Amino acid sequence: MGERDDRRGFDIGSGDRVPVGPGEPTSFDPTTIDFGHYAGRTVADLVTEDPDYLRWLARHPSGVRYRVEIERVFRTAVPRAGDWER
Repeated sequence: MGERDDRRGFDIGSGDRVPVGPGEPTSFDPTTIDFGHYAGRTVADLVTEDPDYLRWLARHPSGVRYRVEIERVFRTAVPRAGDWER
């Protein structure tokens, strides 16, 4: 069997191929949930209204985009008596 030369597929400088980059800037706002039951609500609102949801979202793959904001909001939230039981 003959060996194929596949190196041309990786040659960035040849032809009209453009390397893939991070893409165009998006309008994503990590402070506002953009899907599901809480779409349009802010993470800051949910920290007092449904902190268990935010804890779940931070662990779930769909919440990867929000993890930094969730952590920031929990760090700055005023602790309540029930929070120590979790």
